[in-house]
Amino acid sequence: MKKIIIFVICIIMVCAVFMHFRTYNTVSQNLVEVQFDVKKGDDIITIGRNLAKHDLIGNRFYFYYYTWSNKLRGSIDAGKYTLEPHSSIAQIVYKMTSGDTVIHKKEDIKITFPEGWTINKMSERLLKNELPGDEFKKLAENPSQTLYEQYPFLPKGASLEGYLFPDTYFFVPSATAESIIIKMLDNFDKKVDQDYRDTIVQNGDDLRDIIIFASVIEGEVSNAGDRRVVAGIFKNRLDIGMALQSDATIDYIKGIPEIKHTQSDIEIDSPYNTYKYPGLIPGPINNPSLESIEAAIAPQDTDYMYFLNNANTGEIVFAKTFEQHIVNKHNNAL
Repeated sequence: MKKIIIFVICIIMVCAVFMHFRTYNTVSQNLVEVQFDVKKGDDIITIGRNLAKHDLIGNRFYFYYYTWSNKLRGSIDAGKYTLEPHSSIAQIVYKMTSGDTVIHKKEDIKITFPEGWTINKMSERLLKNELPGDEFKKLAENPSQTLYEQYPFLPKGASLEGYLFPDTYFFVPSATAESIIIKMLDNFDKKVDQDYRDTIVQNGDDLRDIIIFASVIEGEVSNAGDRRVVAGIFKNRLDIGMALQSDATIDYIKGIPEIKHTQSDIEIDSPYNTYKYPGLIPGPINNPSLESIEAAIAPQDTDYMYFLNNANTGEIVFAKTFEQHIVNKHNNAL
């Protein structure tokens, strides 16, 4: 009798592990975006059945398990939702519980995160709009294991800096830090899609280094038209082992943007100091735009080795030699 009880317990445990694995690792079969309606009064059973009927989840019982284990019964808002191709159950549920409907409600809070903003600046804007900025910062700097599992493109053990896609978002007033982050990571996943990632692999690069590189480009260049040229200059420096000498990395270390840096600034001992240490920095210094990511993927071939930003005109002046660079500084009074 005792052996039978142990056997039954083992079977139950195996089934539970299988259910958990399938719930968190299966994705929808839709190849294009799908509009899915949650009608007022629909319960978890109805929603799960409708999702399975349209092949948006592999099995409705996985959906029931997820909502039950995360205590989300009654948390799904009625409305029309856009479900991206190959969404996981976690992504679908977070979209529905955060009220990310196609038609936004009047009470939704509209927030724009400009390109090149850091986690800190995003946190401050959330706080100003009475959203959980402190919790957002804490989770973004120390992501949960669940986020790493949901988004395999995230570098394990690192913060989310670089992957919180800059854009305009609509959040419900009751949005949690996790639901805000999920929405931003979903956007990154959608914008930096598989085509981009395949190109990165074909080039012999990896996404982590591209995002780091893109964040430096973003910090240096505001004009999208010059980003690929500047990326080419940085690539030339990397190829010969020359330090990147990016002022944007000094701004990151100091926490404030400055037009000019002192000698003591560029001697700060930090792995993010690209005047002191050659090669790429340990991690992104901001959340870059898609244009900067594209520039990092495909830098423009150029003979230039130097550039400077004219703070008065916004113009970027290029040079092939250090001597030309010094002349440009003198001519531009920099």
